[in-house]
Amino acid sequence: MKKIGPTVREIRKIKGLTSLEVYSGIISKSFASRFENGINEIGSEKLFMVLDNLSMSADEFRFIQNDYHQSISQELRHRLDAAYDVHNLQEMGKIINENKNSSQPSFRSIAVTGQILLDAYHSKDFVVTSAMNDLWNKLFQSKTWTIQEIKDASILLPIAASKNELSMIPKIVNRFENNCQNYILSNNDPFHITDALMGMYLSLIQIQLNIDNPYAAKKLLAKVTSVNRYNLTWNGRLSEQVIIAIWNLYFGNPQKANKIINTLKDLEELYSPTIDHNLLAILKVRQKLSEKYRHEQKSD
Repeated sequence: MKKIGPTVREIRKIKGLTSLEVYSGIISKSFASRFENGINEIGSEKLFMVLDNLSMSADEFRFIQNDYHQSISQELRHRLDAAYDVHNLQEMGKIINENKNSSQPSFRSIAVTGQILLDAYHSKDFVVTSAMNDLWNKLFQSKTWTIQEIKDASILLPIAASKNELSMIPKIVNRFENNCQNYILSNNDPFHITDALMGMYLSLIQIQLNIDNPYAAKKLLAKVTSVNRYNLTWNGRLSEQVIIAIWNLYFGNPQKANKIINTLKDLEELYSPTIDHNLLAILKVRQKLSEKYRHEQKSD
């Protein structure tokens, strides 16, 4: 395994910093020399202090330490997400089949996530496999979710619907929200967790509509509009607007919904080929189903 010290030395020299500026008050000059030459190692607490002096996050350091590459599991997850965004179902199937029996838990978890996304794409409910149940149990047995678990936890919603454990949905949402608050600061969101929260709400409104619970779907808008928009990236803002459009299609002003949808279409048409098929595909389905819902409401 590549030593940490030589990478720190490389970064320090690139930044034009002296050993004194980086290590003062943390380790001695002689120890720093041995550390940078790969002879000595330092504990995590001191490494974090060194990284602070280098103005560098642990994630960025890990990226450089790995010869300017993501970890294999990060690259695999990126491949899966990219394939899902453009509806490349063949690529998704390949990733799933290649990793579902992997000896690496992270690879198996990505394969299960991909299988859920693939199954949910074809149908609003699906057969829950033993691997999906394993992921379900793992997330619920974990007392606190880390960032990756938060990002994965939205898939609990379609699992709950497919298992017909609808009473679990409010519990999943409550746990998701509570874990997100651990990472969202009063005036900052350093890990873009608000985006994950908005993504969960987008899944939730669709699940609630799919299971014929319009009352819960209608109440969701209050949560969406209470989120601090300044914490959202463009991805989160797009998800927010899709939720607002869906809500208006069913419960509010269809003209407002269509205005939002047309704006999103115009935005997507700035890119060719289209980068993200999902948002517009969701809206296309909801435009059709919302007409049926409104017609049924008028008939009652």
